Amino acid sequence: MQSSATDEETPSVLVASPTRAFTDPQSEHAFLPLHSPYKRIIIFCDGTWQDGVTKQRSEYTNVLRLARTIHREDTRPESAHIPQVVFYQSGIGSANNFYSEYIEGTTGDSLADKVEEAYAFLAHNYKPGDEIFVFGFSRGAYTARMIAMFVGEIGVLDRKDMDKFSAIFLDFQKLGKSKKQALEEKLAQWRSPDAEGKQRVRMRNEKFSVKCVGVWETVGKLGLPEEIAVLPRKSQNIFGFPDRILGEHIEHAFQALALNEMRVDFDCNRFIQSEAGRAKHQTLKQVWFAGCHSDIGGGYKNHDLSDLTLIWMAAQIERLLYLDLEYLENLLRPVAEWGTQQPHNSRTGIFMLADAVQRTLPKQPHDPETHEFFHESLKKQSNLSAAVLEKLNNPDFVAPLEPLEEQMKSKWPYDPDSHRAKAYKQKLQQQQKDSKVGWVRTILRSVSGSSSSVRVAGSDGSVTVESTERRRTIKSSIDIFSLPRNSQRPQKN
Repeated sequence: MQSSATDEETPSVLVASPTRAFTDPQSEHAFLPLHSPYKRIIIFCDGTWQDGVTKQRSEYTNVLRLARTIHREDTRPESAHIPQVVFYQSGIGSANNFYSEYIEGTTGDSLADKVEEAYAFLAHNYKPGDEIFVFGFSRGAYTARMIAMFVGEIGVLDRKDMDKFSAIFLDFQKLGKSKKQALEEKLAQWRSPDAEGKQRVRMRNEKFSVKCVGVWETVGKLGLPEEIAVLPRKSQNIFGFPDRILGEHIEHAFQALALNEMRVDFDCNRFIQSEAGRAKHQTLKQVWFAGCHSDIGGGYKNHDLSDLTLIWMAAQIERLLYLDLEYLENLLRPVAEWGTQQPHNSRTGIFMLADAVQRTLPKQPHDPETHEFFHESLKKQSNLSAAVLEKLNNPDFVAPLEPLEEQMKSKWPYDPDSHRAKAYKQKLQQQQKDSKVGWVRTILRSVSGSSSSVRVAGSDGSVTVESTERRRTIKSSIDIFSLPRNSQRPQKN
């Protein structure tokens, strides 16, 4: 176990303003030791409406929580006191005003600004030889992947060239939608192997210019039902970048995926590895976890499931970055045994208007393009489909736990007598009772006809069916309070 950071070693997190405002870069790294051969620049892009300021600590996303585990300097014996510089960016729609929350947050209006802001931090602070890391959740994951994409396409611009970034961004956006020779020629000066930005990132490693991209649930769409969209869908889909293909310039890529997310507007954008990436022995891991979108990226008060994805991400990168594992362990406040928390239902409120869709699962283990696996913790879940259970029974589909995950599992601080655990258990019991009653109502309505109404009363399963033709009481043979836990309302085909 690594020791906790002292006051002087507290991870340095630079929080971005909701607007594009930058400080003088000359003073930011005055603490860097002169003998360090390079530094690590680590960019964190949070999800929509997330800012790490207005919410309680228990509702922080994994983006902010991971950012705060980064030590300011890697002092491990095998490292040469490498500085680790963290930049945290709040999510779209997180500014405390109406336009940000209801316009930017629902239309993605500031996504381009977020990309430029984070890339500008990189341009202001990067020197040849530095390592680049980007992390993100939801639309912040899309932002992070776009930043990595730009590093692959144009390298890292010098700060004096940042005035041209907006125009470059727009040209790439147009190029993503339609191949035009004029645009290719216009961008050639930035994409050429001899361009200054490309030369700067090539000086350290001929193979890779981005060390790592780590994301939870990449959402490229705006994440709102079409029924309540502020702008027509055609107007909203404004980013035409080739984001699914994992650039060969990225050395390591990791993504956590939500098994229980069914909102069609939150379809996850998986990485697809190219032949060039495989030839370079690029690392790609994409793992399925129990939970909906925010169970994976964080944001709920009861966050056992997002704790698992946070620990998994930390386990993938701990050899690449120096992490404060004691701080990470202190974040855990479980309400259930390891892996057993039930997923949240994300199809509530306005999202009930949208259609439900089952995500496409990997058809074969060790897929050479997507490298998808299922997490070991899924075996602890009680409500799994037959298709998922079949895959879990195949060891080739299941990702083995990393040493850090095994360590955290063995020390999982669940206390069944804690107030949080008791409150969670009571809430779960009520949800199960409500679900069973709703299940019986659905069945009986289908039997008695659409003109009937159903009332369920009594623990003995007594059911009253009232129709326009007659009133009759039926003694049901179904004990609604002993239905199997996996009984669910039938899904529409």
